[in-house]
Amino acid sequence: MTEQAKATVQAADVAQVRQWLDRNEILLVDVRETPEYEVEHIAGALLLPLSSFDAEMFPSLPGRKVVLHCAVGKRSEAAGKMLLKEGFSGVIHMTGGIQAWKAAGYATEIQLHLPGESDPAQPVFLCPAPGQVLQEEYLKPLGISPQQLARCIGVLEGRVSDVLAGKSPVGVELSLRLARYFSTAADFWVHLQVEHDLERARHSVGEQIRQEIQPRTASL
Repeated sequence: MTEQAKATVQAADVAQVRQWLDRNEILLVDVRETPEYEVEHIAGALLLPLSSFDAEMFPSLPGRKVVLHCAVGKRSEAAGKMLLKEGFSGVIHMTGGIQAWKAAGYATEIQLHLPGESDPAQPVFLCPAPGQVLQEEYLKPLGISPQQLARCIGVLEGRVSDVLAGKSPVGVELSLRLARYFSTAADFWVHLQVEHDLERARHSVGEQIRQEIQPRTASL
């Protein structure tokens, strides 16, 4: 096996993961953060947030595959690479994350509130902003300050601060700079931004668009 193959995290789609779960052949690990897990998660998934993920302490389960998942598949792939570096083999991540799982019609467990227990429910967003992922899963665990990051990737400190605060989006150039520094996929950061923006757009104008626009048919 080549070094490149060893460094590649295997991928499986949600249908395959569902089959493995039904046959009790895998340990499904959710690497999202605790608040995300508490809102909604796949039944039986073990929570090990990426922000505190310790590959050296990861349990070894002979005879069972380990499948990692997150919201859209990027964080789980990053966690898989951490395990590969520690010598784990056969690491798999679920493509599309819990979003793809739900899109396929598979069930999740959600947090329930009794009537009158809390204020009217606010929208629940499952795709975190890139700045949140950057802060909680990279800067804090690695002890890197925004100032240090700005110097290392060649941008103004204010640019980093704005991304962390959610005031500025991650474009393709910044995604490339962050990817180079943190050794992630080139589209990792910009993909987080797109998923974040799409989720909020669906909530704010999705219903309006569905009412105003009819899908084109072959006869038109």
